[in-house]
Amino acid sequence: MAEAAAKGVGEAGGRAEIKDVAMTTAADLIAHDAFILVTTQPFQSLAGESKKFFERMWPDREKIAKGMPFAAVICHVNEASSTAATLDMFAKYFGWKKFADWLQPSPKEPEAGKSAARQLGIAVAQGG
Repeated sequence: MAEAAAKGVGEAGGRAEIKDVAMTTAADLIAHDAFILVTTQPFQSLAGESKKFFERMWPDREKIAKGMPFAAVICHVNEASSTAATLDMFAKYFGWKKFADWLQPSPKEPEAGKSAARQLGIAVAQGG
């Protein structure tokens, strides 16, 4: 899904960098104008490494631009509302602009999910 979103960003003339969330730092966010988080949802909750990402960003939150466009792809099998609510909370706490409704592709339809992620990447690169 991350590759599809990055492809969309590139198709729209933007520059995308795919980075493992476990390796992403505040400096990475500071260097970009927007970001798309692609996460799984094990046990009907935000994936552990994705949660740790937000914990790592917290000490440097004042350095990361307020209003930064933030989009997310939640890859899920079951209901994704708890993960969506958690992402809403993080967007609010960090002062980031929720770019659009969180994309929630089903792993049962991977091609449809990739297409939607690509479209999200295009929209983010075009600023709306």
